[in-house]
Amino acid sequence: MIYLDNAATSWPKPPEVKEAMVRFMEEIGANPGRSGHLLSIEAARIIYETREILSTLFNVKDSSRIVFTLNATESINLALKGLIRPAIISSQAVWNTIQ
Repeated sequence: MIYLDNAATSWPKPPEVKEAMVRFMEEIGANPGRSGHLLSIEAARIIYETREILSTLFNVKDSSRIVFTLNATESINLALKGLIRPAIISSQAVWNTIQ
């Protein structure tokens, strides 16, 4: 198969992505920042650790400057409208470093 819709979503996903998603859905399934219960705190921890890993990968000094968006369109719109300062913008399949 030749997959030409990578802007919408990456496919196929690596097995590690599927495993992480299934683990999250079966064991956590909570929204970060919506409550103070243990599962919500665990969801927030996962996001924090992901930001830390990405900040190391992209040499970003402040991991709170890493923003996750819904998709590439939202990422591009945020960057073009200047709603954020220089940061790493992430969507499902797109990693852009805004200078």
